[in-house]
Amino acid sequence: MKFKRYILSFELDRPEMTIEYRKRVLSFLKKTLTEANGGKYFEKYFGSTAPKDYCFSVVLPGAKYTESKIIIEENMIKVIFSADNRDKTDFVMYCALLSQKNKPFPLGNGNCMVLKSIKEIRMPEIKNSRMIFKTSRGSSICVREHNRENNKDKYYIYSDDKFREKIKEVLALQLRKVAIEDDVNEIKINPIQCKKVVVKHYGQFIDTSVGIFEISAKPYILQYLLNVGIGSRKSAGFGMIDLVTQDLF
Repeated sequence: MKFKRYILSFELDRPEMTIEYRKRVLSFLKKTLTEANGGKYFEKYFGSTAPKDYCFSVVLPGAKYTESKIIIEENMIKVIFSADNRDKTDFVMYCALLSQKNKPFPLGNGNCMVLKSIKEIRMPEIKNSRMIFKTSRGSSICVREHNRENNKDKYYIYSDDKFREKIKEVLALQLRKVAIEDDVNEIKINPIQCKKVVVKHYGQFIDTSVGIFEISAKPYILQYLLNVGIGSRKSAGFGMIDLVTQDLF
């Protein structure tokens, strides 16, 4: 089976983005599915609590952060998009994205972005039960624990005592939502070389982790996680990972 990702290249009117740029990309994806095929697939991905089996990361070249916006070195950004295709998400999203080429999408404050090209890149097939991965450029791993009683969230980073426990819980829930039940309890994930990154998301500052990790699981589980990302909020611009090596003994 072939596994792939897509590099979406956007041209901007002005070389800047809002601090909460992930929201803008998410809005773009919503618009994409609203307009494609008469909105046939919008409800499936955004109208319910069903799992979203995709992830994306945003690459901002030469980003310089100010309090209210990000200045970038050119009028271009890239969005890396990855999805699982067991439920045809890869195919559905690719076709929908093609329909948005050369259409302006407003970003606010008089700026807009236009999808200029979509490039396909091949992804490796996972055959081993251990792999080393790193967070993709522009991405970080978010691990959230939600307290329903007080409706508050707690976020864990790599250096927290409960990080391994909590990310395993998040991964187990993520997999069970797509009917992957077997072998879930065998998953192990260990930080190797990481650092904390604070991200502003929907008005909140949340703690996330970037760096290199080791993860052990059955190959089909590792493949799924490589395709759709890991952790919380992965369909909102978090959790995309790149394979470093799977040649571990």
